[in-house]
Amino acid sequence: MSTHPQRHTSHARPLARHLPFLAWLPAWRPSSLKRDLVAALTITALQIPEAMAYAELAGVPPQAAFYAGPVALVLYALLGTSRQLVVAISATVAVLSASTVASLAESGTPRFIALTAALAMLAGVISILAGVLKLGRIAQFFSDSLLTGFVFGLALVIAIKQVPKLLGIQAGSGNFFERLWDLVTHLPQTHPLTLVVGAVSLGLLLVLGRWVPKLPASLVVLVLGTACIGLLGLQGHGVKVVGDIPSGLSGPAIPDVGLKDLLGLLPGACGIALVTFAEAIGPARVLASKHRYEVDANQELIGLGAANLGAGLFRGLSVGCSLSKSAANDAAGARTQMPSLLAAALLALVALFFTPLFRTLPEATLAAIVVLATAGMMDVKQLRRLFALRRTDFLLAMGALLSVLVLDVLPGLMVSVGLSVAFLVWRASQPRLSELGRVPGTLDFADIHRRPAPLRVPGLLILRPNEGIFFANATALRDAVIAHVDQSSAPVHTVLLDLEVTADLDVPGADMLGELKESLDQRDITLMLSRVLAPTQALLDRTGVTDRLGDGDLQPQTLNGVIEYLTRRAHHSEEEWALIRDGLHRLGELVDEAHDSSEDEAERRRLEQLRRTLARLDTSHGPPK
Repeated sequence: MSTHPQRHTSHARPLARHLPFLAWLPAWRPSSLKRDLVAALTITALQIPEAMAYAELAGVPPQAAFYAGPVALVLYALLGTSRQLVVAISATVAVLSASTVASLAESGTPRFIALTAALAMLAGVISILAGVLKLGRIAQFFSDSLLTGFVFGLALVIAIKQVPKLLGIQAGSGNFFERLWDLVTHLPQTHPLTLVVGAVSLGLLLVLGRWVPKLPASLVVLVLGTACIGLLGLQGHGVKVVGDIPSGLSGPAIPDVGLKDLLGLLPGACGIALVTFAEAIGPARVLASKHRYEVDANQELIGLGAANLGAGLFRGLSVGCSLSKSAANDAAGARTQMPSLLAAALLALVALFFTPLFRTLPEATLAAIVVLATAGMMDVKQLRRLFALRRTDFLLAMGALLSVLVLDVLPGLMVSVGLSVAFLVWRASQPRLSELGRVPGTLDFADIHRRPAPLRVPGLLILRPNEGIFFANATALRDAVIAHVDQSSAPVHTVLLDLEVTADLDVPGADMLGELKESLDQRDITLMLSRVLAPTQALLDRTGVTDRLGDGDLQPQTLNGVIEYLTRRAHHSEEEWALIRDGLHRLGELVDEAHDSSEDEAERRRLEQLRRTLARLDTSHGPPK
């Protein structure tokens, strides 16, 4: 009997890599139901008001939030690897969706709604393909500094679009600054009653969030606002309300769009897939580390993609990660994705039976919910931290922020991605070299600027490129090596280049090493290479660079290169020889210690050979007669 669970587990484990729910669902116990139901109620209470607000932000009716929510929660719960992350309609994704579709259709029209659903499906397909192709590391190329600036700018764009609803005036168009100017010029047209509703809603959200943080403030304000407008009949006095929201859930349907439309949606879909993943993978890893399990970045792409694909298929809109709901879910005790499944059922019940209750929901209250939510996206503290720690990161963040404000959301995203890639290439192209010296008391070599009293060998310049050598930095690196030689305070007889970090050399990099040898030969300086990795060695062999190096100019370790140099340099000044002899004695002692303590036979043989070489150097070399 005891073998059956083990057999089941052994069969389920490989499947769980592709169907993550198989990793947690068999271990779920009914005793967790009460805790998971509390978490599900928390998610639902937060989801309803924000999802309705963000649906309007995306330019689609509020019921689209109920169409997208349940299926997205279920699909991510089954296919995502995070056990606390909650997917929902987010402000970031809603604005990206609206800005993408706005160029193809008028907001609120049936065509706009169909294109919004198609955009969600296309973003889902792109994300799934990225996961299948193992592109989970792509988020690493989107700088956190840039993401901070982009999200900050996006929050400002969202807020400026919602303020007119708080004031009861007509919203303008254009970029952030054009909308801001339009808002200022139309302030005299503010509708007083709408302003009161918006201000009270915003005030209640702030007070409840401050003094009763465990209460779902958004839901409380939504219910109070709806009830007050309905009881007082304020919609008849110019306060705009949501109106009738159809009950029920949408069935699956392929949006009626053509190939031309899909091509128009493609840039926005790529942007949504990228931003959704970039926003989700960080919180997912934090939560996984807290609860001691692992998340799979590629499977996360698939889970998020499936959630978007399902949301679009059921006539909804794009979804993303909700940090606030994920944090609340975790705080409520969620240890699996069961709360998300329960929350999906609760959202479906609301969509089926309770949507008529929101008929008198004031738009000013929804705007207040969005404005307060976006305030949390404006991370002033992080911008100040970037300014204090590294101005380059701060400038990148500000570049992304301003690009969103000036160019609008989608072009701003493209500029942000371009800045991130350009910065990556620029950093990799910088010829950062470390000059190495032997660390006192060891056989190791380290940057002379980071270690006290490094031991140098007269006439030997040991350099290590701190980036892999490739086409973008090859020429600059060659010039940097020559500059180090020219600026050396003592004559240089040999340059020893440590290639430890060059994992895979390209042809321009190999050609550069050949050119560097020629340049050093003209100065009567020898070029030696150490710690050359196998792929780099293979290309050096094929390009003929190895043949152009002299015997002994290719060494397995930096220490071997130093000893080879000492073997060749029989004549030194008396001062140089005193330094070398002292170093040889200490090296000999260290080699003896390492030899006696090593249990690896191959390592002992290598150290024995080094010991004999050092002894020979000590007895056969000396100051000139």
